[in-house]
Amino acid sequence: MKRFTSNDEIENLCEAMIKDFFKSKHYTNVMCVDIEAFVREYLGVPIVYETFAEPDPGRVGFLSDGKRPLMVRRDGKIEEVVFPPRTAVIEKFLLSPKESARKRFTIAHEGAHDVMGRHIPLQASPMAAFHSEYDPEMTYTGDMLKEMLSVNECFTNRAAACFLMPGFLVARVLKRHNKEKKVIVYDNGILSQDQKILIQKMADTLGVSYTAFYHRLGELDLFDRRPIEEYLHSGLCYGGEAYAGGN
Repeated sequence: MKRFTSNDEIENLCEAMIKDFFKSKHYTNVMCVDIEAFVREYLGVPIVYETFAEPDPGRVGFLSDGKRPLMVRRDGKIEEVVFPPRTAVIEKFLLSPKESARKRFTIAHEGAHDVMGRHIPLQASPMAAFHSEYDPEMTYTGDMLKEMLSVNECFTNRAAACFLMPGFLVARVLKRHNKEKKVIVYDNGILSQDQKILIQKMADTLGVSYTAFYHRLGELDLFDRRPIEEYLHSGLCYGGEAYAGGN
């Protein structure tokens, strides 16, 4: 299938949109995107919260096309509700403060579906779109897996990450927390405790999860990759006298 966009194009488009949104709000030196305001006000996508009752419990977000009903639970009863087109429906339990990062990414994801639908309409599905979190204990149908692993979903996830963590904001956070230096990672993805704490601090500043920010650092080539021996000998101080002092 022909691809009508690329990750680089998505990066540039989404960063331009966030900068334009910040300009309209007269934001300066902020460290976190108000993703609800961005989706509601800049994209013009209404956001509502419901208790989902879909067969796949991993479904926590939905962008309506005005046709496909969503199964929700209201007053203890399951109903099929058709929401107006371009309405983002978010699982209500994500309103819990401890679910803030998941809620923000889900909102960003549904907003990204709307943007991809306009930017690459020949490739983006015209149908309603879900944001589904993979559950290893769930038995998925072929259609469910196809939807979750599609090229469109990959592009949408990249756009959501760009909305929450645009390159210029990540650089700003690195400057505040790490003097603009890259995060040190050793062979096979091994991180020292201080670098893990650093990643968590920066993720908290941006209002995202540790995992989301870790992946974003990789996408933006912001890891300082070093050999594992450096950590073994200088970091953990193993290897005996022959390695003392880095020898």
